[in-house]
Amino acid sequence: MSSNLLVISGLMLGVLVLVLCTVKFKIHPFFALIATTVTFAVVSGMNLEEMLAAFTSGMGGTMADIGLVIALGTVTGALLEKSGAAETMAKTILKITGRKHAALGLAITGYFVSIPVFCDSAFVLLSPIAKRISKDTKISMTTMAVALCMGLHATHMFVPPTPGPLAVAGILNADLGYVILFGALVSIPVMLVGYFGAVFMGKKYDYLPENVTDVPENQKLPSPLMAFLPILTPIMLMLLKTIGQMCGLQGVLMDIFAVLGTPAVALLVGLIIALAGYHQIFPEDTKAWGFDGVFADALKTAGQIILIVGAGGAFSGVLKASPLQSILTDTFSGLTIGILAPFIIGFIFRTCVGSATIAMVTAATMITPLMDVLGFASPMGRVIAMLACAAGGLMVFHGNDDFFWVTATTSEMDTSVAYKTIPIISVCQSLAALAVVFVLSIIFI
Repeated sequence: MSSNLLVISGLMLGVLVLVLCTVKFKIHPFFALIATTVTFAVVSGMNLEEMLAAFTSGMGGTMADIGLVIALGTVTGALLEKSGAAETMAKTILKITGRKHAALGLAITGYFVSIPVFCDSAFVLLSPIAKRISKDTKISMTTMAVALCMGLHATHMFVPPTPGPLAVAGILNADLGYVILFGALVSIPVMLVGYFGAVFMGKKYDYLPENVTDVPENQKLPSPLMAFLPILTPIMLMLLKTIGQMCGLQGVLMDIFAVLGTPAVALLVGLIIALAGYHQIFPEDTKAWGFDGVFADALKTAGQIILIVGAGGAFSGVLKASPLQSILTDTFSGLTIGILAPFIIGFIFRTCVGSATIAMVTAATMITPLMDVLGFASPMGRVIAMLACAAGGLMVFHGNDDFFWVTATTSEMDTSVAYKTIPIISVCQSLAALAVVFVLSIIFI
């Protein structure tokens, strides 16, 4: 058997092991991901020392990137929940959307929030609201979690300044203004497909979150302003940093924006505001930040989430260290089939490697020499090419992606349910995006 075939077989068996361990045997995702990684490494013939180095590097890198964000976000969420701020936010959103369309409100919220904020950070911040709304409306948490996740997923793939679309626009030399405009346009049906998919899946896999604190009827609730500030402030700080970088702002002001707009720092500011709001409701609680208080309870939950997400990063790291990427590049470098070329390349790399950014960037890099042949030489053609790369990179969104585990763990979703919902809806989103991009290509190319 050739080495290339061994690598592909290793990937297929690894994914099969992951699905069986989590869906059928109900093994904890952390250990299921370790078993998956070892299976891939052994079957593909990967050097075990190299595998261990890639595993620890991938896990360490992922935990360094997102571990602090998850810890801060989880503590903030616990403070919002205990103080009744999540209750206030849920009531405010329900007043605007109505109980029937609460999930749509979450999807739209995700659509806008994911433009300046990474999906992972945003989901951790917003999941307490989703849980509260699910508990209050008795609408399945599957619907709420998936609607929020897929709303975040839509603009994350198409709208700069998110790194993926921004990098692809740069590689293809596409006009950034057009990319933002048409990316936001394509993201609307993609977000709606995610919402309708979430509603459908919520009826099939109905559950309500268990770890939601019921606020006593006589408890004073924070004002809407105080409730939303811990979430809006980090978003605004990250947005200011992004706008400053895009506008080429320099000097002391930009230095301040750069520090405060770092996700961990921005979330820390939000946590401090949430703590102030909690103290307004419970001024007598002087142990909230101690070993037996709200902070400690939240960090116990955060620790498990960080380990699972870290194991997902380790699996992704081993995939990247293997010959898989070069095999895929060699296989698909000759495609000359219009928008299907970047779409298929993006789809293959997202499914196999897990990183949406790598999928989009690889697709863009591989089609750059073929822009004239594929019909993307015009300024608008370059925008269409960028959108096709992103459309392919939407799927298949599954267990080799950190965001998959962030969504499943923070929303208390059983892994088997996550596997039966998120990947399928990501495929629907991708095909919807491809259809819209195809129509745009007919109109503009």
